[in-house]
Amino acid sequence: MAMDARWQIIAYLIASVLFRLASERLDPFIKVHISRHPAWMNFGSPFLRFVYHIGFPYLALLLGALPARYLGLVGLEQLYGAPELSTVSGMVERMRITIALLLRSWLPQLGPWASLTILMAGLLTATWTLYRYARRSTGGNPPFSSMPGSAGDVTAFSTMVYAAVHWSFYRGGIWWLSDDLYLGVAGGAALIFVEWGLCAWLAGRPLQQLTSERTLIEAGLLIATAAIFYYVPNLWLLIPVHWLLARLCRYLMPAPLDLADMDI
Repeated sequence: MAMDARWQIIAYLIASVLFRLASERLDPFIKVHISRHPAWMNFGSPFLRFVYHIGFPYLALLLGALPARYLGLVGLEQLYGAPELSTVSGMVERMRITIALLLRSWLPQLGPWASLTILMAGLLTATWTLYRYARRSTGGNPPFSSMPGSAGDVTAFSTMVYAAVHWSFYRGGIWWLSDDLYLGVAGGAALIFVEWGLCAWLAGRPLQQLTSERTLIEAGLLIATAAIFYYVPNLWLLIPVHWLLARLCRYLMPAPLDLADMDI
């Protein structure tokens, strides 16, 4: 791998983290002045979320800094120059062939993907069931907090797509740098945890945010999806699993409104 390619990926990862930190830092200022600029809630804030979660991964992919397979976009690279696509002209027919080629490339992964999905769902169910009983028996309530820049319901599909794509971007970037999938998965998770910690520190309440049930659910989803990505590095299949696991966690942990404001 050329050194300049390594530095490109490093630059994208650092820029993404700095963008998130800058957004967190600016959030209190924005909230104070939100009444003067109501259009911010309808355009500005969603635009920043899109740039952070989707913009950086897409730019790295578009400019060739990060190959598609490292993002988990299995089958995408095979579409370029595919003879089946070069012989058809109709848009509908090209779309049908494209979907067929993608599905064909996923077939070997469907078995492990289904097994890991069931396993992770079982582990999360057991973990959160035990947690609920432990909390009920102690009579205590862990701290809740609302994270600046919250992004809607935890079960919202758009929120899950954002998280799945961006987490895969961090995993894929470090996978590309290290040329080791295990290091990519572990390093990507570590980078996300560091980013969360820095955001909590900038907010001035690190312990409260990092021990909230919202953050615990985020961490559980991160670990579960990282394990699935290690064995089945396919973002197409990971996105619906991410959403289903998030709905499962939300069902198992009915809690105050901080869970309805998760930004993952």
